[in-house]
Amino acid sequence: MPAMHASLPHSTLTFLACIVLSTAGCGKQPQPATARQAREVMGTLAEVTAVAADQTTARAAVEAAYAAFEQVNSLMSDYRDDTEISRLNALPAGESFVVSPETFFVLQRSAEVSQASGGAFDVTCRPLVSLWKQAGKDNRLPDQAALSNTVAVVGWDNLKLDPQSRRVTKGVAGMQIDVGAIAKGYALDLAAERMKAAGATCALIDVGGDLVAVGTQANGGPWRIGVQHPFQSGLIIKLALTDCAVATSGNQQRFNLIEGRRYSHIVDPRTGRPVQQAPSVTVIAPDGITADTWATVFSVLSVQEGLAKAKELPGIEVLWIWGDADQPQSAKTPGFDHYITP
Repeated sequence: MPAMHASLPHSTLTFLACIVLSTAGCGKQPQPATARQAREVMGTLAEVTAVAADQTTARAAVEAAYAAFEQVNSLMSDYRDDTEISRLNALPAGESFVVSPETFFVLQRSAEVSQASGGAFDVTCRPLVSLWKQAGKDNRLPDQAALSNTVAVVGWDNLKLDPQSRRVTKGVAGMQIDVGAIAKGYALDLAAERMKAAGATCALIDVGGDLVAVGTQANGGPWRIGVQHPFQSGLIIKLALTDCAVATSGNQQRFNLIEGRRYSHIVDPRTGRPVQQAPSVTVIAPDGITADTWATVFSVLSVQEGLAKAKELPGIEVLWIWGDADQPQSAKTPGFDHYITP
């Protein structure tokens, strides 16, 4: 399947342990069945584990998750010409297009996060992402004129959304939409919803390292995962998760190399320049779409700004890691320690 988004953040979360035991069942079923599969979806690897009353139901729940991934990809990929996002990108300024409830929800939620973050999150940033990607290919920084012209077509508030008709209108010529920092989180939530509807009692869903944990492991314990060290191989911390989501954003594995210097693939839509904040930001939130979007926001904001903003967001915990391999530094919200396990 083709990659989903031009700026899809490459997460650094990896499994520490996601083996579902069959000796106890989510605190309810005495001997639940489990099913687990790994497939490539949306340009990355997805691993899905389902716990259910019997094997047939568990397998059906896994298939339901992958069907949800395909649905999101078929609606929102900008690598396919027939998707709603690609069709929106092809429209001239002033014209509109009626989208599906799924796509409208993602765009509406994007606007809410953009407003709440003061524009640090913006799905209209695709021209900037393309500009810096081309700069990496040319091994030359973009000139100021090109940067200014590109920033001028970026602005989430110029994307008009009509909730009554689900009609989306592009307000600026050259506007391009990239939902790479939100669609994966939405796909995780949709998969979790579909898995529960198919009969799963517990699940762990991982798309490219961003995860949603539904319930517990089959033995009743929390799902255990590890956060990769941003400066060297191996894990820097281990987390225990139950009924929550995790997303990590950073520039360890995805960046543009220009004139011998690494530039983050995450661009600040307000300035048009790659972010220079913490190279690893991990967000724990109640759902995937919240974790995914705010992992990007907290990568754009400074650590100090992020700590202040996180206080306004109930249910969200954040870990920042910066510095270098010799002297890594970190900061975290007070509730993050609750999820760390030895």
